[in-house]
Amino acid sequence: MKISVVCFTGNTGLTHYSVSLARALAGHHDVELITATDYELQEFTKNIRLTTLFRRTRHYPVDIFRFVGHILRSRPDVVLIQSWLKYPALEGMVVGLFGLSGIRTALTIHDVLPHYPRPWSRRLHRWFYRRFDRLIVHSERAASDLKALGVDTPCLIVPHGAYDIFNTLGLSRSEARKAFPAIAETDFVVLFFGYLGERKGIMEFLDVAERLAGQGSIKFMVAGKPEDKSFIREALDMLRGRPNLVIHDRSIPFAEVQKYFVACDLVALPYTEGTTSGVLKLAMAFNKPVLWTDIGDFPETMKSWTGVQVDKSNLRQDLQEKMLWAREHIQALNKRADGLADEFSWTTVASRYAGFLTEDTHG
Repeated sequence: MKISVVCFTGNTGLTHYSVSLARALAGHHDVELITATDYELQEFTKNIRLTTLFRRTRHYPVDIFRFVGHILRSRPDVVLIQSWLKYPALEGMVVGLFGLSGIRTALTIHDVLPHYPRPWSRRLHRWFYRRFDRLIVHSERAASDLKALGVDTPCLIVPHGAYDIFNTLGLSRSEARKAFPAIAETDFVVLFFGYLGERKGIMEFLDVAERLAGQGSIKFMVAGKPEDKSFIREALDMLRGRPNLVIHDRSIPFAEVQKYFVACDLVALPYTEGTTSGVLKLAMAFNKPVLWTDIGDFPETMKSWTGVQVDKSNLRQDLQEKMLWAREHIQALNKRADGLADEFSWTTVASRYAGFLTEDTHG
């Protein structure tokens, strides 16, 4: 069976998911990865047909028609799209066109609704999801959210795989910490990684870092691109240079990601909203316990992982208390992070995808 895995971005977490999935699916089917022209992970997709088609957002009105033409010419059995690409209204019509052409369609839903939904978002996404032959989500909660939207399309629930593609160097903790002169070998390091957004809890994390500045053995690492909000940038600038804080507020290159996760002791995920998290799957890939809140797929994933739940209704205070507790109990937390459950391996994830998509094709 020919499957085209489609990802509009070429250098984001969605790309990393698409690459990991496509590599594993290639063990079952003939796979093509369609992504953006800024794609940089060719070393991981040498044995997969690669089409770099999408350019910058301003080219989208042209590129979406280039994409349609490519699919109609190449005639895959299934087009597997990773989330909506840009505009669900237009893309829903494209999916309908593929259906009329005899090409089956599937969608992996990474967020059921946009993070900042508009008044029409529920109605639009309900219509969009119904256009597909099959849907894939990462948790029972997401599947329930789909039903609440009124979507009854056949749906597979399969966990988001752990991001093992980032661990390319096999660094030791001591080796990784050499990249961060402000961090000593004996420091307890808490990492906030990824998009530095308000809904991710970055302000609460920075507040705890400021309040625990006197705890010299606790260091806080912030790494990722900040949300374009003035109060977030002002908070980062105000705390920049503090001895207990390492702030790298920029996009982190793929090859550098592993240094942050190997160097840290604990990963903070004080999110207040979301459906799934790639950062959690990075922590799992590097055997790091996490601080987590009850959002999205976290409760289901954490049944098979190690960490401490934080009360999101009392986020600042509870985050501080649980961080201090984790420091005292880190050895016990690390013992529970000693092995990854098979359900999070890409071999298992791809096998479940393959069966579901084959079932769809055979109808």
